[in-house]
Amino acid sequence: MHYICTQSWVPLRAEASSASEMVSSLLFGETCKVLQKNEEWLQVACSHDDYQGWIPENYLTQYTGEIENRVSKVSVHGAVMQNSDGRIDLSPGAFIPENGECTIDGKLFRFSDARVFEPEIKDITGLSMLFLHTPYLWGGRSVWGIDCSGLVQVVYGILGFQLPRDASLQVNQGIEIAYTDSRPGDLAFFEKQGKITHVGILLSDQRIIHASGKVRIDYMTETGIKNSETGQLTHTLSCIKRI
Repeated sequence: MHYICTQSWVPLRAEASSASEMVSSLLFGETCKVLQKNEEWLQVACSHDDYQGWIPENYLTQYTGEIENRVSKVSVHGAVMQNSDGRIDLSPGAFIPENGECTIDGKLFRFSDARVFEPEIKDITGLSMLFLHTPYLWGGRSVWGIDCSGLVQVVYGILGFQLPRDASLQVNQGIEIAYTDSRPGDLAFFEKQGKITHVGILLSDQRIIHASGKVRIDYMTETGIKNSETGQLTHTLSCIKRI
């Protein structure tokens, strides 16, 4: 049985407890497969990346439709599902039903923003800018909080690329590109003590957008990221990949 997320976003936790570490999150319309149950908690595997964790059962609704045909992606700000009683705000990367309607807790919600488009690969830069100034949140994947690999996964996900959840796994995707051959949309990976710990999306003019404290734009050099305000080297470059 598959379940579908019917909230703006829900935290995916390491253990069946609200005090447990948040390891990732689901956006509205994303689905997961239930692995086991512990009282009101469900251990799930996310359909888009197989990432596992625990979610309270009341954040999810059983889903019996065809997963591959269920929805269209939302890639704009301000999109909502609503009815006369309230609204559910949608983050870029969320999904909506193809007919624009869904029933949640017995109430019909309708999609109220028609600005949904089918982005192309050239839209990577524009899509990443939708998250500019979003606060950093470990495990986050939405405009209300996001981490570095969550930013990359959601932006590329809107374009139809299913990337792994963590930067240490994302680095295994695509082909390696020399710094001098890099272009906007390439992914830059950064290391600490030999381990991949950070990732960002390259922009034009030797800049990079990444989640560090917040989603921000800094300078990109052959050695790593330089803070645009202080000039300090904050992240050491490991490699650049093109998906």
